Amino acid sequence: MSDAEHISRKELLQQNRLEKKLYAFADHAYRNKRMYISAAVSVVVIILGTWGGWKYVQSERVNQANLFHIARSKISNPALSNEERLNQGIAALQEFARSGSGSTLSVIALMESGEALARQSQIDQSISVFKDVINHPDATVFLRNSARLSLAALFEQQKQWDEAEMMLESIDISSWNDVRLRALARIAVDKGEIEKARNLLEQLIESVPDSVFRQESETLLLTL
Repeated sequence: MSDAEHISRKELLQQNRLEKKLYAFADHAYRNKRMYISAAVSVVVIILGTWGGWKYVQSERVNQANLFHIARSKISNPALSNEERLNQGIAALQEFARSGSGSTLSVIALMESGEALARQSQIDQSISVFKDVINHPDATVFLRNSARLSLAALFEQQKQWDEAEMMLESIDISSWNDVRLRALARIAVDKGEIEKARNLLEQLIESVPDSVFRQESETLLLTL
């Protein structure tokens, strides 16, 4: 007896049902071929659009990095005098920051232009730039706190003690606690608040025993 003779009625019915389903699907697909073609085209368009968008983002990142490098190179051009380097570097970095498409590189360009302005003793302009960094939507936590530290140094230089202390107190990176305490102690000494300076230095030594400022703080404590 052949294998075909052993196939049960149930198995034959199952095969018939499968054939009917396949036929029904083929008939449905034929009747709605426009819909299926449109769906297939849409899927292809989405895939190509996603791939094209990704390639564009990658290309834009490379382009932004190149433009940032060009702007930054102005500030270290050996063919220019120090004053010319600063002037051209500041202009190029700020232009890049304005034209940058909302990237962290734009914030870094602002930071570097703020530092260059400070070296030119353009303190008010430098303060304004660092404030822009703090409020920039693409600034990272590190860059915001770097700007706060730079602002504190500028306010300290101007003897604007309250503003300097406010900036230092707003630093919210725990690993920078020794930097913050050391700067606050320095301000306290400048203000003649010796006991406050001692407390801050002792707090630094106790809370961050492996700080790079430990030896300096211990030496300073002996002189207060």
